Amino acid sequence: MEFGPDGAFVEWAIGRGDAPEPRRGRWQPSGVITRAGAMPGTASGWGRVVSVTPDRLELTWQE
Repeated sequence: MEFGPDGAFVEWAIGRGDAPEPRRGRWQPSGVITRAGAMPGTASGWGRVVSVTPDRLELTWQE
């Protein structure tokens, strides 16, 4: 995942032919993350940051 300072994020999922596929969304300082499925079959929903350590970010997703 890539988090931008403007509140945007990109989740790199495995797509067709094992090629990385970007799933874009928005994040908030409160820990809420939303993603929108721009193409049919693409996941959408929201999530929340559960825990953060220097080498790990845990999220929970609601579709």
